[in-house]
Amino acid sequence: MQRWIECLRLAFSALKADKLKAFLTTLSVLIGSASLVLVVTIAGTGKRYIVSRIEGIGANLAYASLNRNGSPVEPQDELTLADLNAIRNNIPGIQAVAGTYDAPVDFQISGRPRHARLVGATPEFLQIRNLHITAGRYFDEMDFRSHSKVCLVTDAIVQRNPTLALGDSLRIDQFRCTVIGTFTEGVPTFGQSEIQSESVLVPYPIARLITGEAFLQVIYAQAASPGEVPALTREIRHVLQSRHRREARYDVDNLSSLLETAGDISLAMTAVLLAIGLVTLIVGGTGIMNIMLANIAERKHEIGLRKALGARASEIRLQFLLEAVFISSAGSLAGAFAAVLLLGSAALFVKDFVNLNVSWESVAFALVVSSAIGLMFGYQPASRAASLNPVEALRTEA
Repeated sequence: MQRWIECLRLAFSALKADKLKAFLTTLSVLIGSASLVLVVTIAGTGKRYIVSRIEGIGANLAYASLNRNGSPVEPQDELTLADLNAIRNNIPGIQAVAGTYDAPVDFQISGRPRHARLVGATPEFLQIRNLHITAGRYFDEMDFRSHSKVCLVTDAIVQRNPTLALGDSLRIDQFRCTVIGTFTEGVPTFGQSEIQSESVLVPYPIARLITGEAFLQVIYAQAASPGEVPALTREIRHVLQSRHRREARYDVDNLSSLLETAGDISLAMTAVLLAIGLVTLIVGGTGIMNIMLANIAERKHEIGLRKALGARASEIRLQFLLEAVFISSAGSLAGAFAAVLLLGSAALFVKDFVNLNVSWESVAFALVVSSAIGLMFGYQPASRAASLNPVEALRTEA
């Protein structure tokens, strides 16, 4: 133990004697260590964000639409409420089914013309798409069956028309619809679904009256759990194909593939960025080796003197190994600390969008890898110092 303490004291004294050289060597390790922590944390955060967005939309959803590419589409190929009911009645364990039809419309608020996306939906659309009702209520089964001329508008429409209130009427063509609620998407899809920033949501029968179209563009079905979605997807395809012409083709998809793709992309990005961080650490290790070799050349007289006074080769090797490990460990600790500070500062700016949590596993990984690199790249110079002939070393001027 005394031997280790003495070697550690000598190693620290040697580094202290040339602070600038030690700092510059430590800096490259610091950058590599910080890169590892930043890369793993950011990649993990990105994956969690994407997965949470997809799961929020509905990881247990399957959705079907008519494929309009290829063979000509006949009127009897279109999806209808009868198809929706067939899916509900013929597939066991299904939690909810909803259908939609959407189209651009012009409407009027207090005589002022406006443009929005009209979305006709069935009652269970609220549950399936995780809509958030911010005021009023959603239309129910009674509104749907009685063809009530009611509607909900997105919050964006209300923000652009501050005088619009619940109970007011929107005029869409020759129809007047009473506003019974306002809503937003539970998980924003940024216009990549039927819900746009400015949308008017009405019972599907009202959308059919307004547009003159008597079919559904999309049918959504909700399984009890994400694990049941693949089977649900197959069963929906079977039900639809059995009810329509053999030539008709239906696209039945789910978000499970998106979850898998998001995971694969995240893994690939993490691997690439992790490799970059490791390369940076290896470059830092090369720097440690070069500095250690230069130190040995400069301290030959000191090494020869210690050997002449009885120091063993193993003690010389240990001293220089400790110097290398100290440099790499100090750089790793400083890099991890810098990364945590950067991530903490960044978290303050993005807290409304994503939780940027530090990956403490990456901090531990960076510390272990950096110390290992210090040992690996410091061993050869340390062995060279230990193998110096004391007589030849003493001939070197101090």
